[in-house]
Amino acid sequence: MRWLSPICLVYLSAFLLLAKDESIPKKAWSILELGLHDKKTEKRAQAVSALGLMANDKRAIQTAEQALQDPDPDVRRAAIKALGDMNAKSSLPQIKTLAEHADAKTVVAIAAVLAKFKDPEGYDIYYQLLTGKRKSGDSVLDGIRDRNAIEKMGIESAIGFLPGGSIGTGAYDYFKHNDQSNIDVTAVNELVHDPDPVVSKALVQSAFNGKEAVQLAALTALAKRDDASVVDQIEPDMYSSKPLISYTTAAAVLHLLNVPAKQRVRR
Repeated sequence: MRWLSPICLVYLSAFLLLAKDESIPKKAWSILELGLHDKKTEKRAQAVSALGLMANDKRAIQTAEQALQDPDPDVRRAAIKALGDMNAKSSLPQIKTLAEHADAKTVVAIAAVLAKFKDPEGYDIYYQLLTGKRKSGDSVLDGIRDRNAIEKMGIESAIGFLPGGSIGTGAYDYFKHNDQSNIDVTAVNELVHDPDPVVSKALVQSAFNGKEAVQLAALTALAKRDDASVVDQIEPDMYSSKPLISYTTAAAVLHLLNVPAKQRVRR
């Protein structure tokens, strides 16, 4: 075996490092694609929800738009919420077409996205929730009769971490009986905009330790901080045995790798 000179070793190391970095997006998308095409509704919904971390990403937006046609309403609701999280205003016409034949929960999900973009139709739906009738006189929410169901949806939406209550994974009951996790998730959410470098370290640790809800909140917070320096540290979570952790990490990694250098948090 021939020995390589020190200079060659330097170039080889640099090449392998670049190759490793280039493969990360492919691995991340492969993980998401597996979830997006899984036979199980829950996994498809989780993978679609994770796309919401990838704001303004064309491929992610197109993928979520395709999921609007999924046969299962849980997946469609996940796609609606993901498009809202990605600021995909151009997707509103496709989202609106679902309202006419949607179930109550899906209509509420549609309203939330429309209201985010100050679309009058979103406010009209909320008006109907409050008054029991639509401004125009007709109704698209006749299916909502149980006020407890509306309250439950409200609590799920208030949880504030992605992906969660909007895809019907029992988030309401989980948080109702687990106050400590609720507190931890709230703390993580509040740290998103804290510029202290020690916060990133704490969030990375939380992404691997603790209950699943806290891990998800930490991964989401790291994505929102636009700190690309944590990619290598959280990449192992892409291969987690927990699908929701795996999909969320993959989406977070893809987002962070696409953050323009001038926008990244300096550490």
